[in-house]
Amino acid sequence: MPARLKHANGEDHFTPIALSEAELTCPIGSIPATDEQGRRFGKARVLVRLHTKPLGMIEFPSSESGFEPSSCARAIWEQMGDRINHHLRDDGLPPITGIDPKGIAEAEAPACLERRRKTLSRAPRASVIVCTRNRPDVLGRALSSLEHLEYPNYETLVIDGSSNSESTDIVRTEFPYIRYVRLAGGGLVVGQNRGLAEATGDIVAYTDDDAVVDRYWLAEHVAAFDDEGRVACTTGLAVPSELATPAQLWFEESGAFTQGFDRRVIDMASRHRGSLLPWATGKIGAGVSMAWRREALLEIGGFDLALDACGAHDLAAFFDALCAGYQIVFEPGALVHHEHRRTYDELRGQIYSHAVGLSAYLTRCLVTHPNLALDFVRRVPEGVRYGFAPSSIRNEKKSPDFPSALTRVEWPGIAKGPWAYVKGRRGVDERRAFQRPH
Repeated sequence: MPARLKHANGEDHFTPIALSEAELTCPIGSIPATDEQGRRFGKARVLVRLHTKPLGMIEFPSSESGFEPSSCARAIWEQMGDRINHHLRDDGLPPITGIDPKGIAEAEAPACLERRRKTLSRAPRASVIVCTRNRPDVLGRALSSLEHLEYPNYETLVIDGSSNSESTDIVRTEFPYIRYVRLAGGGLVVGQNRGLAEATGDIVAYTDDDAVVDRYWLAEHVAAFDDEGRVACTTGLAVPSELATPAQLWFEESGAFTQGFDRRVIDMASRHRGSLLPWATGKIGAGVSMAWRREALLEIGGFDLALDACGAHDLAAFFDALCAGYQIVFEPGALVHHEHRRTYDELRGQIYSHAVGLSAYLTRCLVTHPNLALDFVRRVPEGVRYGFAPSSIRNEKKSPDFPSALTRVEWPGIAKGPWAYVKGRRGVDERRAFQRPH
């Protein structure tokens, strides 16, 4: 962990972390020893993939010569040897006893890639929706990544709520084939519902304008849907695109987005006794990487317009889908790289907003599903422990340098949430007009 920090923003003693990827069927490449500003990296985090599938993240320190491929290979095997062989066995391939910088032999047709090939051979029509507002500096990067998706039958829609024409100009000049929709008003929920209304695909996938999608992002989402229609939604993994500031590291320590590299199927039928479902849907996934069966999302009413100003509408949709008897699948292969907030003030505002959204979301669920109030009350103690106990899964990753002020700011946000939801309900009719195609 970084040395204890003197100031709230942590800049004085922060050492940036190098981020890289290693596909094990290819030679392991070198990792730069310094960042673009010439600051030396203290350690590296490497996303390990096999047959393009993300297996996990390893971390190892820099040496005097930086990050040598041999050191990376050794760290991968020490930290992930069991997972590598588990994947090989699932593919019907023999286990290995180690790896070196040359990587491992590539199989001719591993089972995991055969499954993806079958998905692509019968790929349903998909619509990818990116909502944006006054962020032309990142929008172009997100759209460029969508150009390279390994998927044969999809459209991309940009739903723009900007107050100026910069995003319009980028789409029309650099991406003229992308469908562009300008909103007359409303926020992110209005935009996502408008995208749902405009979409022509059976699958509707969402990502953010500050994310870069992996080449196989859409294929992995679609492959997670079942043929029986029980799966309403799939979510994916979001990893940082950089860890160049203390705020970006603290966001990761605070829980960030859904984490883990194991595929999970979530439903109410299989929840265990101490489960916080359907209330604690934050670890199911987030709007930065999610896809919906269009009919199922329409059936639950889309995203709740009452949450348009306070967020957590994605969590509310997960809640509604679970309560309706659907399944949700977390598929780590549906990978995006996300640009975390770079400054302390931005992160503080984000954590506060997330707390407001969470409290508003829970209020909304109690209002719309009063029959579940007793179930909610029974799970409150465990929910409080999960959210605020230092030893909880949510908080155990916080380092000694994690600012206590970032934890304390959640409390006023939680207190504001119910009022934010009540206020949001008053503007639903106006927002509903903005989300309809004209």
